[in-house]
Amino acid sequence: MRFSTMPDSEIISELCRRIKETRIQLGLSQIELAERAQVGAATIKRVELGESVTLSTLIGILRGLDRLHQLESILFDSHMRTFKAQLNAGPPSRVRIRKKTHQPKEKLPAAAQTNEADATINEWYTSSASNSVVWSFTPSDGEKKS
Repeated sequence: MRFSTMPDSEIISELCRRIKETRIQLGLSQIELAERAQVGAATIKRVELGESVTLSTLIGILRGLDRLHQLESILFDSHMRTFKAQLNAGPPSRVRIRKKTHQPKEKLPAAAQTNEADATINEWYTSSASNSVVWSFTPSDGEKKS
């Protein structure tokens, strides 16, 4: 589903539908979710009907559904731009091009060729891949049905 091509009202309706499906799959009643989210039961009903929801209510509902961790990847693109800006902030380094010689030089081991920036990029990429948003509708093995 491409949210970028949808009007706001359809995006809100889709998010509300996903919240309801997740609640049902977790075996929670609206009242139980309301208690977990620390909001009123009427708020949960309004959300599931597709009405507009405040950001604080959405955060509470995601916390009640044990899905709050999925918000981390919303700002993924912003972190990527900041990271690239920091990486490219230094002055450009000079590069010397030499003519090839007849005798090939010994290659350095792969570990010696990896610089600190490559290690940082790999670490960042791995952590961002594990924190991506995935709207699952089936409980994972670690979750218990209530």
